[in-house]
Amino acid sequence: MRYHPLTYKCRIYPNERQIKQFQITLDSCHFLYNSLLKQYKLDYANGNKPSNLKEYFNNLTESLKSQYTSISSLDDSTINDVSKNILRAIYRKKDPNKLKPKDENRRVQSFLINYNQDFELSENKLNLGKYGKLKLHYGKIIEFNRIISFRILYQNRKWYILVVIRSNDILPFEKTGKKVGIDLGIKHLIILSNGKKFDPPDLSPVNEKIDKYNSKLSTKVRNSSNYELLIDKLNSAHTHRKNTVLDYYHKVSTQLVKEYDVIAMENLNIHQMIQNHKFSRNIYHANWYKLVEMIKYKCHLYGKTFIPVSEHFPSTQLCNNCGYQYKDITINERMWECPSCGKIHDRDVNAAKNILDEAKKVL
Repeated sequence: MRYHPLTYKCRIYPNERQIKQFQITLDSCHFLYNSLLKQYKLDYANGNKPSNLKEYFNNLTESLKSQYTSISSLDDSTINDVSKNILRAIYRKKDPNKLKPKDENRRVQSFLINYNQDFELSENKLNLGKYGKLKLHYGKIIEFNRIISFRILYQNRKWYILVVIRSNDILPFEKTGKKVGIDLGIKHLIILSNGKKFDPPDLSPVNEKIDKYNSKLSTKVRNSSNYELLIDKLNSAHTHRKNTVLDYYHKVSTQLVKEYDVIAMENLNIHQMIQNHKFSRNIYHANWYKLVEMIKYKCHLYGKTFIPVSEHFPSTQLCNNCGYQYKDITINERMWECPSCGKIHDRDVNAAKNILDEAKKVL
């Protein structure tokens, strides 16, 4: 049996008082994050590199709490979440100079609330303690005995609550004895080592809408009623595109994990990939990283094996038939003939086969 946190996103309709409370909390979180970041960058520049980052930020936070009531008034869980966010940013960026302060006008903002026994749900209203009762739009039953935390989310000028719960017992998928290598692409999103291909969802209609709204936006007076109306339409289109992609990824990742016991995929260097401007928009909106993460965590969740293959492994260049390395292959060569053995390859299928063979070395 396995347990896994599940997150449900619900629309909420806070009143003016609650919106003000939420905004104060968000502003305080931004101030805390930026204060921690500013001091860390200053210490780092002066050669004072903390050996224990978690302890460093805990001590720094305590100092800030004693100086600012806006920070000391935050819940401990909210403060801890801010600390975790800055730690994640540091581990991800490595170079402190690349870390940027939080912008209070960001389109997506959130803060964490730990669940306690005072919270209750009745008649589509959620009692969130000091924030009062929130009108809630949600189609499923929230089992309060399994709730871990809440997160208030402000996204595209709308308010949501993310409810994180412990899942029920999760049974592993049945073993199939099958292994597969996966290569990711643009025309075909997923290419399997057995030759099967999955096309990406068709985003052209929503992309056309987004381009149209962006074009119209440039002709409107900023902050006018027509400008704000277009912003709402643009935000809705962005959300629709994101949800379309995520829904498809959930379906296809579950299908793959159910069908194969071992899944091998290449580590991705997205930053390097989007330097090719010809494909950058498609790669960015394809959100490959999210797809890989879904497959990875579902393998863990359902008792399957995920094997990452180094991004430096030349999966595209190697002939899977004889091992010859064709170093001069170009991005436009979708089919190629091996100069050594004469085997004709589908570029992506060949890469997927090589990824699987490389993964088998660690099995």
